[in-house]
Amino acid sequence: MFSLLVSLAVFSCVSKEKETSIDIYRDFSQQNNGVFFSVPPGIASILLDDQQKGTEELRQMLSNVNSLSFLIINNSSGSKESLLFADIDTKLHNINFVDLAMVNNGKEIVKIMVQKDVDKINEMVVLVSNYNAFFCVSFKGTLDIAKIANLAQPENLAAISNLDKFNR
Repeated sequence: MFSLLVSLAVFSCVSKEKETSIDIYRDFSQQNNGVFFSVPPGIASILLDDQQKGTEELRQMLSNVNSLSFLIINNSSGSKESLLFADIDTKLHNINFVDLAMVNNGKEIVKIMVQKDVDKINEMVVLVSNYNAFFCVSFKGTLDIAKIANLAQPENLAAISNLDKFNR
């Protein structure tokens, strides 16, 4: 009986692993008939539209990225994109993401969030909600704040929104 109590005490003290952004994206994908996938940053860079404003800033950002992941949920999935946007925003804030920029141009809402670890940024997340879909792009690596700031300029955000071509 004593060993059973000790075993229960030990197992109950084992802490659950901290939730990560990847966990959040996978959960949202499963719950909302979405897709979650990764693309090598070099491939994404090749597929960018050179005519799109902000493409060069996005390429500069991708040079420091070692993991590029997408969560895409089509509006035909039956989910309300505004609710998805708010839900994932809250969950990311709960794991120490902070808001960096947000732009609403009347056609879509784009929000940039970053997760900082001491003196460096390890992940940048861009949330995009438009008429067709809700999508989230995760850039992981040792990210340069100056490159993030250049990309976050409202006139350059269209290059990120254009990444929805991976949904086609």
